[in-house]
Amino acid sequence: MLVRPACFDDNMRRIALVAGLAAALLTLSACSDTGPVAPDTPTAGLPTGAAKVTSDALDAVFMPALLEAGMPGGEVLVINGDGSSESRGWSEDAKEATDSTIDTESVLAYRSITKSFIGTVVLQLADEGALRLSDTVDRYVPGVPGGDEITIDDLGRMRSGLANYSALPAMNEAMQTRLDDPPDTSTLLEWAYAASPEFAPGSEYEYSNTNTLLLGEIIEAVTGESWYAQVEKRIVQPLQLHSVGEGFSGGPLDVTGFSVSADAAPEPLPKVAPEWFGAAGALTGNIQDLAVWGEALGSGSLVEDSTQLERVESLGPTTDDTASPEYDRYGFALGEIEGWVGHTGNGLGYQSLVMHDPATDRTVAILVNGTGAGADVPAHIFKELLPALDSEQLP
Repeated sequence: MLVRPACFDDNMRRIALVAGLAAALLTLSACSDTGPVAPDTPTAGLPTGAAKVTSDALDAVFMPALLEAGMPGGEVLVINGDGSSESRGWSEDAKEATDSTIDTESVLAYRSITKSFIGTVVLQLADEGALRLSDTVDRYVPGVPGGDEITIDDLGRMRSGLANYSALPAMNEAMQTRLDDPPDTSTLLEWAYAASPEFAPGSEYEYSNTNTLLLGEIIEAVTGESWYAQVEKRIVQPLQLHSVGEGFSGGPLDVTGFSVSADAAPEPLPKVAPEWFGAAGALTGNIQDLAVWGEALGSGSLVEDSTQLERVESLGPTTDDTASPEYDRYGFALGEIEGWVGHTGNGLGYQSLVMHDPATDRTVAILVNGTGAGADVPAHIFKELLPALDSEQLP
């Protein structure tokens, strides 16, 4: 299993922050100069109790795709409608970094998949009548530019017009000078406010971490508890996601994230405090819990049926934002790829994806511990896997 360290949303590639951090902050040596290799056993990382893989689909697609992208490691887990599963995982034969082994208990950063947890809590609060998606932001959070026009729905659908704090020079500069001294959320928001608005609320789509930071603030304003306390109470505990935590607090093993380039060995990246990402990307966990979450997210089991229907109907085109993560459509903290729904994440050494197909009740989770050489690697792998999965009819 993989998880990526708490990091910005998938949009961090806008400012090539990974490269900047690798140059300015890292002192560790690359873990290997030989490139990634497949594990000795073809079923490495298979979940406990799962049947051995009988299809060649995962072998034929997953490992070659990771190798081609230059990723130092990764894992894929497929859960079928009947509860059976298939898995593949491997990591580079690390010579320096001893925590690079990837197995089903490994904890990595979920990155922007965190947003789907936050959006679900907000929808639960709407189901309870504690808020309405049509409420304007100023009702809960003061000082937001255009807050008397931006709605909660605009935030969840990435249509607020608020600048993405993690794509601004202030973020880049701060991380390179005070990596171990993260600012509080109000400072992150102030950076975004200074550069806002970028367009009229509701008029365009632009993927921005600022939106989800504000959803976290709204959760706290409504409940009197932090966004993480509410995620733990409403999602982590009911689903028994025992590995899920805020910034590597949830599991026994951390897997190093790497900066990957086409012309050099992968460079290990430092772990980053969750406060840099907050509600936009601070959660970590293992791949089994990620798959459980993906099924709940895609099926809508934690919200009212009518709310899940509205959530799916909120999916809209992402063409306004050429730097958006790779989705066919995006809705209220929910993305769609090839008819499957879920979320992805990308940043500072980790990439992730979880997608659920409501038609077949199948879920796919992917975790990778490298960034830099290619964006949206899990989404590309997912698209390559789909024909193989469908044709092989994995058990």
